Amino acid sequence: IMVYDVTEPERSEFVQYVNSRDFTIDDVEADVDQVDLGPESSVYIPAADSPTGQALLVVGHEVSGTIAVYAVDAITIGD
Repeated sequence: IMVYDVTEPERSEFVQYVNSRDFTIDDVEADVDQVDLGPESSVYIPAADSPTGQALLVVGHEVSGTIAVYAVDAITIGD
């Protein structure tokens, strides 16, 4: 998942790359349900609708059939 700050679209900036796959697992085919493979869909849940009170990004992985949930923090990018 690549994160960009698009607060000002004409000055969009790359923020970070997030990968939840566990690369310590040697045989991903044997442990396919233990790794996140093939992110396919994502849903943003605003803080106001979140059960935790914090904005969330939920990502479904088509290959592994797993779901990853990320807390979304507001950030400020300096000039």
